[in-house]
Amino acid sequence: MKKTVPTRSINDLLKCSIIALDKPSNYDSHQTAALIKKLLGVKKVGHAGTLDPKVTGVLLILIGKATRLAGYLLHSKKEYVGIMHLCKDVSIKELRSTIEKNFLGKIKQLPPRKAAIKRQEREREIYSFKIIEKKGNNVLFKVNCEAGTYIRKLVHDLGIALGVKAHMLELRRTKDGIFNEDNCVTLYDVVKAIENKNLSSILLPIESVTKDMQKIVVKDSALDKLYNGSPIFYDFLVKRKKLKEGYVAVLSSEGRLVEIAKVVDEKNIIAKPKTILML
Repeated sequence: MKKTVPTRSINDLLKCSIIALDKPSNYDSHQTAALIKKLLGVKKVGHAGTLDPKVTGVLLILIGKATRLAGYLLHSKKEYVGIMHLCKDVSIKELRSTIEKNFLGKIKQLPPRKAAIKRQEREREIYSFKIIEKKGNNVLFKVNCEAGTYIRKLVHDLGIALGVKAHMLELRRTKDGIFNEDNCVTLYDVVKAIENKNLSSILLPIESVTKDMQKIVVKDSALDKLYNGSPIFYDFLVKRKKLKEGYVAVLSSEGRLVEIAKVVDEKNIIAKPKTILML
């Protein structure tokens, strides 16, 4: 198996790639994706994980066929850093105690009224919720959570549990799955890359999403069958391997991503297709 991400031409990248963008304030996710689409002059651009206009940070922009992976990438774990304001003074000790008792692990959330989904209670998991610093009634915090968690609602509900009004002043997404703010590019970087004809500096090969995924390599003779939706039989593999439950990245012998598949436990089948790329 090739361990390095394969080199792709700019034309290939414009057909299927990812931009790990540090979204600025005052643009929502849809506006940001539309702007990138216009700047690059491509037909299809999407994004994974909605951010409100005032929220900054990691936003994955999907170019061309990479939009097919939106459903998969939407489920990546997220990390946020933010500032909440409490209308009354509350000690850090009480804050941490209330969080530990009520806002770690599985929690129930009712999406806010402005949310673009059906407003019904749903369960989300909070992996960590840390109070970093408190100055007056402003509190700096960091949250690691399941995708689809409403941080603004989390802050509001924490206030209710504390018996005070609480609202969010600032919020930044610092991680989205394997992508973090340190390896993001800005809109300025995108514009400069276009001006300097250096798109390879901002466009990530689609294989970058598989960094922490389990992987299998298939024979070239099996590719046409996979592109037509075939399950992945053990006989298709260059080398047999045992897989854990969940998703697996299916690679060609050249190291290119063929599809994301779901691991199954069947007699002669190791996985079934979820998202086929046909690159």
